[in-house]
Amino acid sequence: MTFAPTKVLEKEVESLLKSLKKEIQSDYRAYEEDTLPGILVTIGADLNDDGSFSWGFQTGDNSYTGGAYGYPHWAVIGLYRRSNCRALAQDAVEQITAESNFK
Repeated sequence: MTFAPTKVLEKEVESLLKSLKKEIQSDYRAYEEDTLPGILVTIGADLNDDGSFSWGFQTGDNSYTGGAYGYPHWAVIGLYRRSNCRALAQDAVEQITAESNFK
């Protein structure tokens, strides 16, 4: 059984990734060893008392100051120009829920 708020989070993350994909410049790399343009995206999330998710994101290496840092559950993904944003959003939510009790 899928926890309904995870589907909402997937849609929100998918929308974010589609937006970020437009910002990828030719010299951006998600990982040092990459040859294709991309952005590293970290998404942090937590489950609220009302059953919804709070979440934030950061791109690149923001160490301890990015928008995802304040959340206890994280996902890290490489986003590229030809990435399937729906599949990446599903992967991100799976990463977040894998380490938590809100599956």
